[in-house]
Amino acid sequence: MTLQQLCAARGLTLEDLAARARVPLTVVTKIEAGTIRAQPTTLGRLAGALGLDRDRLAAALSAARRTRATDPEVNLKTWR
Repeated sequence: MTLQQLCAARGLTLEDLAARARVPLTVVTKIEAGTIRAQPTTLGRLAGALGLDRDRLAAALSAARRTRATDPEVNLKTWR
């Protein structure tokens, strides 16, 4: 799952998540886009704000990255 999907399931926006986790919104959006990977401290803050275990969040984000990497539609959008 993506951060946006995890947030939506909890009635949050990415902006809400960033504020709750005390992480800059730019970092959250880059993690969501898959352009950077969350540092362990950031991952812990995001997980806490979402009410998830850090390892579970890491697994969800990793799965989302793999899906993004194999989805030709997403790859086309990235390169435009």
